[in-house]
Amino acid sequence: MKLLIENWRKFLTEQNFISDIPLETDEEGNVILYHVSTAEDIEELDPDVATRNLKNYTQQEYRSWDRPRVFFFTRLGQEDIGVGKIHGIPYRVRLKPEQLYPIMEDPAGLSSKQMQQEWMTENIPEFAEKTKEAQKCSNSERYGQYHICSKTPDSDGLYFTDERFAGKMFLVNNPKFHHLKPNTYEMVAQLAEERYNSIGFIYPQSGKKDNQIVALWRKIPAEKLDKDFY
Repeated sequence: MKLLIENWRKFLTEQNFISDIPLETDEEGNVILYHVSTAEDIEELDPDVATRNLKNYTQQEYRSWDRPRVFFFTRLGQEDIGVGKIHGIPYRVRLKPEQLYPIMEDPAGLSSKQMQQEWMTENIPEFAEKTKEAQKCSNSERYGQYHICSKTPDSDGLYFTDERFAGKMFLVNNPKFHHLKPNTYEMVAQLAEERYNSIGFIYPQSGKKDNQIVALWRKIPAEKLDKDFY
């Protein structure tokens, strides 16, 4: 049984969610990414260092999520949709395809309300206390002014509240918890790393599938290209 569980965990952490995205790879199957920097002789690309020298076009990405990360192109000669060519010194990194999670497609459903409910239950004591009430309810009891239930057939495992005047709503959507809800990108990043060993997101810039961008939140070794990027 122990071996079965270990094999299952290994399977989960080795899932390749990006096999249908055409990317450049080396002979060992590693994905090749490119970063253009103004700094000379970089041996390691570090998100914490990168945040100290944010460019205007990079700052826009931080408006929705403030975790330090380094951005990469996925092919030689690729241009930023909003800025065009990024001038500087080109570097190349390699990583396993299993280390990238496609945030926009979200194939594992890590941004779902069910995952949000699970995350909030584990990390927010006030929310967890309310879920305990939900686990104790029954379909036969009479609803009071404030009722929480997870046993309604159409709830799909989500707890919902049934309050006088406010009506029914999912517990994760209750205004009382809005200030405690996690940033979706941060929550998905945490779950993707815990469950699949992901260290970054891949996504189509401005929704254009032929212009994939990668954002890594972990350090990674880098090598300088011996040719121009453009």
